Amino acid sequence: MTEQGQPPVFDAGPNAICFTCGGFKKISDPRLYMIQATEELMTGMTLAEWRGCPQCGGDGILAGTRPPV
Repeated sequence: MTEQGQPPVFDAGPNAICFTCGGFKKISDPRLYMIQATEELMTGMTLAEWRGCPQCGGDGILAGTRPPV
């Protein structure tokens, strides 16, 4: 229990799945690359690289049950 006027502590309570990465712990970081498909054709292609989720810090969960804002 918390005292009157104190914010609740979510560390020991139920956790929520991170709404930024969906619990996958990584998010896609698209990059544009130039790829030579044949000798006559060069084209741009978007490839995704993975990076850690900034919202949950790579844990996949957020402490406490918080609705997405």
